[in-house]
Amino acid sequence: MIKMGTQTLLQGDCLELMKDIPDKSVDMILTDPPYTSPTINAFGRKKIRRLSDLSIQEFYFTAIKKEWERILKPNAPVCVFCDDIYSAVLIGLFYEWQQTNLVVWDKGRIGMGNPFRKQHEFIFYANRESIKLNKKELTHIPSIIKCNLKKEYHGAEKPIELISKLINGLTEEGGIVLDCFMGSGTTGVACKNLNRNFIGIELDEEYFKIAKQRIDDSPKP
Repeated sequence: MIKMGTQTLLQGDCLELMKDIPDKSVDMILTDPPYTSPTINAFGRKKIRRLSDLSIQEFYFTAIKKEWERILKPNAPVCVFCDDIYSAVLIGLFYEWQQTNLVVWDKGRIGMGNPFRKQHEFIFYANRESIKLNKKELTHIPSIIKCNLKKEYHGAEKPIELISKLINGLTEEGGIVLDCFMGSGTTGVACKNLNRNFIGIELDEEYFKIAKQRIDDSPKP
């Protein structure tokens, strides 16, 4: 059984470890899962997208969603980083939830692409019920959030400014935030800075060590 404390860090498979989280105990899920857009396969001269990639991811995320529905409080928000193609999987899976939205993270600089070079990622938002913003901190969250990125620990690292804005607006102090694909621990650092309880799960041993060190080294406010 997971003991709810200020920081609970777990290394392993999130589908197994989430089973120890009590029902209706989590105030927010904020995570950046590994995903891939359909790969291009060449058959002779014809190139096609292998849509089975999305089917596999949909099957996996259906199992994750089932656990989320158990552990989330009824009005707890979900925020999942994704791209334009993977967002379709999430929109379909969470279609019956009362609130869904796509927020644009403007990275402030262009990346790869042809002919359009991407300057953004999406954050998929979902909630089974309505939610009131933490208006002590924010009166609104815009649908486009601009935060520059400086990667230090992980290839898919997210800015702590961006993570903090979402946590600050969508939860109250003392709430429990879960990141079941913790990576290098940015969400955990933000939670510690903002006086939120944090549950972080990471499968990769090396990134788990990095996350633990970052969170341990981050001073409490």
